[in-house]
Amino acid sequence: MHKKKHYFGKTAILSLGLTLSMLGGFSASALAAPVATATVNKGVNFRADQSTNAAVLGFINAGTTLSVEAANDYWVLVDYKGKQGYVSRSYVTVHENSKPPSTPPASSIATKLINTANSFKGRVTYVFGSKDLQRLRLDCSSFTQYVFALNGIDIPRSSKAQSQAGSYVAKNNLKAGDLVFFSVGTPGVVDHVGIYMGNGQFINNLPNQGIVVSDFTNAYWTSHYITGRRM
Repeated sequence: MHKKKHYFGKTAILSLGLTLSMLGGFSASALAAPVATATVNKGVNFRADQSTNAAVLGFINAGTTLSVEAANDYWVLVDYKGKQGYVSRSYVTVHENSKPPSTPPASSIATKLINTANSFKGRVTYVFGSKDLQRLRLDCSSFTQYVFALNGIDIPRSSKAQSQAGSYVAKNNLKAGDLVFFSVGTPGVVDHVGIYMGNGQFINNLPNQGIVVSDFTNAYWTSHYITGRRM
């Protein structure tokens, strides 16, 4: 006998902002990636479908945290021990992300930032205090601001303000895409910024040189280094 699936109608709303299919079940697109987590409040059966008559794939103990793929008012599609299945929503608390991911993974962002910065080699003229995007007359911080803006990331204009944005990164924890700050004028005062590339290199806009890759481990830069920030 064909088993009838227990759906809840296409008028139901997925609490995680996902659209129901015309059949009223979970949409295919909802399976792409976890959108939240769920905490099991009371031991619950892990089922193969959205029905109390569906096969039980296992039992999930209270306190377990699960990755959520989709959810409606009655069932939650979760990952458990390498399998996808359903748990009753009345047995779990779904923790929705505060906001959906708006940017690619960090490594992808870093690659885009560095590629963007490299694309300006030979095209940018260093002019202190300038942010002339049309003629590409920029200083060190208007350059980093422009590179980040081209990749959808808003950061402040000046190197000092940039050094106070984002989050602090210790020197030995720097990753590609982080901003690195130096004092090349008044000792101890941030007045230069570049984008760390990894492998002891960073790309920056320098007077009389324009966009160049510098050696982060060079004695000059090491002695003038102030801090690192991750945006």
